[in-house]
Amino acid sequence: MPPHPLDRLIFHITDIENLPDILDAGGLHSDFVMSMRNPMVIGHNHIKQRRLTQIRIPTCGNRFVGEFVPFYFCARSPMLYTVNLGNTGRTPGCQKTIVHLVSRVRDVIALGTSWAVSDGNAGAFHTTFDSTMHAVDNLDWKAIEATYWTECIHQKQAELLVADFFPWTCFHEVGCYDAEAEVAVKALLANQNHRPKVSVKKAWYY
Repeated sequence: MPPHPLDRLIFHITDIENLPDILDAGGLHSDFVMSMRNPMVIGHNHIKQRRLTQIRIPTCGNRFVGEFVPFYFCARSPMLYTVNLGNTGRTPGCQKTIVHLVSRVRDVIALGTSWAVSDGNAGAFHTTFDSTMHAVDNLDWKAIEATYWTECIHQKQAELLVADFFPWTCFHEVGCYDAEAEVAVKALLANQNHRPKVSVKKAWYY
């Protein structure tokens, strides 16, 4: 039996270099807020701009996608693959310093803020959005959980989008590429009141 929609895991990828600012802020801000700062960007800038200025979410007051904090429903995402290849301008092999921040759908709902589910890449113009648990259940979970996703790349990139801000306290796990990254993350969290489990998750990487 598949997990209840509320128990589904959600994943946000970021560079370890960004963790100090995330911790100082108490969580993740939307790309709209971050665009006014200078974070280590790991995605395609032109797609981020599309999300900030062109694609809207009808179920959330017609706000732009870029006003939301994005999560995937899987680790080892196609975005991580393309970033690691160097296709976004970063050095090939850069996944070693990228971590997966893990939470659950139920933590999003508990916030009481606006949220939406995309049926695929939220940076694509043909993507549709919904804001119901039914939409989570109706995602293409076979594609999302696929190891080989060339034929279903759009569906695998389904997203959960959380308006404006997502608190650090809602993360329960941080997945790392190797022991070196694990040590670095644990050092950054040493003085934090909220310290999610940090461990090496080699299967989450390419």
